[in-house]
Amino acid sequence: MKKLLVVILMFMMVFGSVACQATEDAPVVEEPVAEEPVVEEPVEEPLKVAALLSGPINDMGWNASAYEGLLMLEDSYGCEISYLENVAQSDMEENFRNYALQGYDVIFGHGFQFGDAATKVAAEFPDTDFIIISSDISNGTNLGSANTKNEDQGFIAGALAAMISETGMVAGLGGMDIPPIRSSVVGFAAGAKYINPDIEVKTVLTGSNDDVGKAKETALALIDDGVDVIFANANQAGLGSIEACQDRGVWSIGSNQDQNPSAPETVVQSIIKSTPQLFNYVVGLIVDGTYEAKFHGLGVKEGAIFLSDWHGFDETFPEAVAELDEVIQGLADGSIQYDPSEYDF
Repeated sequence: MKKLLVVILMFMMVFGSVACQATEDAPVVEEPVAEEPVVEEPVEEPLKVAALLSGPINDMGWNASAYEGLLMLEDSYGCEISYLENVAQSDMEENFRNYALQGYDVIFGHGFQFGDAATKVAAEFPDTDFIIISSDISNGTNLGSANTKNEDQGFIAGALAAMISETGMVAGLGGMDIPPIRSSVVGFAAGAKYINPDIEVKTVLTGSNDDVGKAKETALALIDDGVDVIFANANQAGLGSIEACQDRGVWSIGSNQDQNPSAPETVVQSIIKSTPQLFNYVVGLIVDGTYEAKFHGLGVKEGAIFLSDWHGFDETFPEAVAELDEVIQGLADGSIQYDPSEYDF
């Protein structure tokens, strides 16, 4: 009996030892941790922006500045851009409509003349923003406009012309008789008279932004009358005026973009209207969610009108450089005031 008890106790000790060892050697099974679902951020589609242009993007003027504005939007906001050149008035509505149907978010009409077509098409596409450059049109919902103070552009050009003229006779030459061009030529007369009340100012509109030959003929006639400085604001046609000044050895003042490269010995300065800044300003408001479909005006104070590089002419006319800076500052701070209507023609 004692032997049997001993055997049983030994068996129990061996079994317990094995059980404990098995327990110690058993792998620890960890409870699986539930993974949180991955929430994918929605991919934000780039803003699609298009522009209708009245002329070619290589006109070194008005239409070229619009193209520069589109490139700025592409760089600043990653916009998907598109444009149409040489859009005829008869095609404006169709082109606006086609871009809206293609899902473009913002469509610019680059020029006052696009306003009527945009007004009609905007009513058909309430979710698309239509912006007219160089106009003050708006509908309060999805049609707005942006413009520079064109008269200030002309004022600066006129002031410079009066400063560098030797004959006491200067001219402002415009293309189409539309508000942005007429107002710049009117501003030219005001600026020239501000510097020299006795100066003779000739102002003329050729009626075309495309006819380079007509602009050149008009400029040559002005030079024959004694004009020795001409400011031209006529888009592509303005190149004809610059060519005339180059041929006759008189000074030219460019507009909208730096036009000195077209005639380096002739174009003293260019008074730039920053159309790219208009594009950038409006689309920036749209991106920020603060845009209102109204008129947005920008001037010297906002940096939308400024001088190009002097290209060495600052050494030729050092006094004019300093005096012109004072004029620009006066326009910016409001100390220079003038009534453009007094100089209309």
